[in-house]
Amino acid sequence: MPVAGLLFGVETEYAVAGLRPSGEAMGREEIVRSLMDAARQRLVWAPDSHPGAGMFLQNASRLYVDCGLHPELASAECANPWDAVRHIEAGHRILAELASSVEADSAPGTEVLCFRTNVDLSGTRATWACHENYLHSRPQSQLQSQMIPHLVTRVIYTGAGGFHPFSQGLEFTLSPRMAHFECVVTENSTRDRGLWHTKSEPLCDGYKRLHVLCGESQCSETATFLKIGATALVTAMSDAGLKPGSAVQLADPLEALRIVTGDPTCRKKLRMTGGEERTAIGIQRHYLEMAEAHAGHACMPAWTSDVCRRWRSVLDLLEGAPDSVSQTLDWGIKWALYKNHARNLGIRWDVLPILNQAAALLATQVLPDTPDASESLPIVRSARRSARSPDESSGAEPLLHSHGLERSDLDNLLARRQEFFALETRFGQLGPRGIFHTLDAAAVLSHRIPGVDNIDHAVTNPPAGSRASIRGQVIRRLASVSHLQCTWEEIVDYRERRVLDLSDPFAQEESWRPLAEIDSDDVTEPNPHARREAALSRYLQRDFTGAEELLRGCVAEEFELPSTFCHLTRVLLMMNRDGEAREETNHAWEHREHAPPYVVARTLFLQCLFAILDGAEFSAVVGQIKSVLRRSAAQSEWTVRPMLDHLQARLGEPNYSFLRALADALSNPSAAPRLNDFPQWVDAPAVTGADALRPSDDPDGPFQTWDDSDRNDLDGDIPF
Repeated sequence: MPVAGLLFGVETEYAVAGLRPSGEAMGREEIVRSLMDAARQRLVWAPDSHPGAGMFLQNASRLYVDCGLHPELASAECANPWDAVRHIEAGHRILAELASSVEADSAPGTEVLCFRTNVDLSGTRATWACHENYLHSRPQSQLQSQMIPHLVTRVIYTGAGGFHPFSQGLEFTLSPRMAHFECVVTENSTRDRGLWHTKSEPLCDGYKRLHVLCGESQCSETATFLKIGATALVTAMSDAGLKPGSAVQLADPLEALRIVTGDPTCRKKLRMTGGEERTAIGIQRHYLEMAEAHAGHACMPAWTSDVCRRWRSVLDLLEGAPDSVSQTLDWGIKWALYKNHARNLGIRWDVLPILNQAAALLATQVLPDTPDASESLPIVRSARRSARSPDESSGAEPLLHSHGLERSDLDNLLARRQEFFALETRFGQLGPRGIFHTLDAAAVLSHRIPGVDNIDHAVTNPPAGSRASIRGQVIRRLASVSHLQCTWEEIVDYRERRVLDLSDPFAQEESWRPLAEIDSDDVTEPNPHARREAALSRYLQRDFTGAEELLRGCVAEEFELPSTFCHLTRVLLMMNRDGEAREETNHAWEHREHAPPYVVARTLFLQCLFAILDGAEFSAVVGQIKSVLRRSAAQSEWTVRPMLDHLQARLGEPNYSFLRALADALSNPSAAPRLNDFPQWVDAPAVTGADALRPSDDPDGPFQTWDDSDRNDLDGDIPF
């Protein structure tokens, strides 16, 4: 593989929380919607071509809302580990600043919090991912055996540290997220997670992309630098056919992972396929020595020796773990922090394994077989334990007594457990209130990497050495003057009718080609029905500027104005031009006396959508839709799903699902019964009599009864 093949990037999922001035918790949907609204208002960006509320930023990264309703930021493609760390930190800073801006625009006392965290300790079994991506050339299957021993044992310096999410006690682990990994190889990323992900989506031409699931968000620059740098070197050697992992094959990778994550001394032995045993440090030293021996190979980058020196120094440091890494690596910093906190609370850190065994034994005796799924299990279980009498936990007490411990030692641990969980959550909080940030600002840590600097520059500028540089420059130059749609592989400029080709991940110069025309005669087509059909075609191909041009021509000719205004609304919403879209919906309503019932229903649907986006009451509009649907000819096939998908994150999951069901009902009468599953529909009173079919802001507006027999002659509307 050529040296140019070394590119990598990281996708970070963030947990969010919010509090109103009253102390009431904010809904996650509201928080995420507010963060993305702030991003649209404050950042330089271009819309993501994928459905949803995503955007590409001027530093060439991608900000979007992932499944599970959390913000995610995918860094730009980086060519060296210093840039990788710099741009990961820039992503953290972008999210922190967006949270601050939401607070500033909210009622005084509002708090919006973002966290680089990895697991939920409340019992939900949720986990937030931090995935890595490495470019390579060989078939992925040829890399698998060479890299799995590295991925398992690198945890000794990449582990985020914290508490085992499924423990009944307080079990420290080098890598909490690894508890969620259940197999060695997987096709999934959200279930049945595996050490090796077979996902094949290169996002470029001529190369493949290795998608690494088994990583975590870290705070230490040293940990992040080595996670990217060492893994990139192992990938490069594997891709070049040097077989760096052949001599260190693990007999059972999952068993080895459990041993490594549970061993803060890093001294336990792991079984190899040949019967011998090695420590995780020993296996990492093997990979390091392979990298050092091949530092001059054509597949290795110029920065190989720099990474190897840092790699060796950290492995030397780990020989004295855990105390030796208490200022350098995430898990070591947390080990020292939590151990000190335990001492202050009178909890003996050295006997935690015994207390954890007793807690597990106690939990099996006192918990019901089927706990209430609505309860936060760790908290409830702790409360139930303290409520039980000693003789109900007789199985745990002999264990405690055999080690010189009392039931009070266990009760103290369980009573204080949530304090440790709160520390763990706050450790990775973004911004100055985070524990790691506080420790770092106090100059008590030694995790910095020389050369990882000027984070402010990385917030607004792309890294060099890849197509990311072009992407960021074009977004900065054109986002405010042209309508762009972006993917990793191209940027479409609909105003200038051209496409920027970014399929080469190492492109250094802009290469534009003309945007293929659907039909050059569309605009001059005399039949307005045909022009609107052409607008639909352009809309479905995401040529929103072309669709708008055709629809504006139809408006100028006053062709079926209510329908055409609704068409324009959807196109403009896809272009994130909300204000203009609202105006078109208002125009559609003003001309409703010339519309058939199904167009009136669509207009009301759009009014409902805008009310939801505004956080306003919308039950009255839903009630009017109920009235319209009682009429004949109130339903017609409607292609509105792309617009709803685009707005999904802003709408919130309950309202998005409701609007999808409502759109289905407006398209097909057989879908109407499903609306009864939604309180938004059931609770809205149908408007009757003189108030029927009037908007809430226009009580005196007229409405003309439509003659269904004239429908085909007077409205040639198409499903759009």
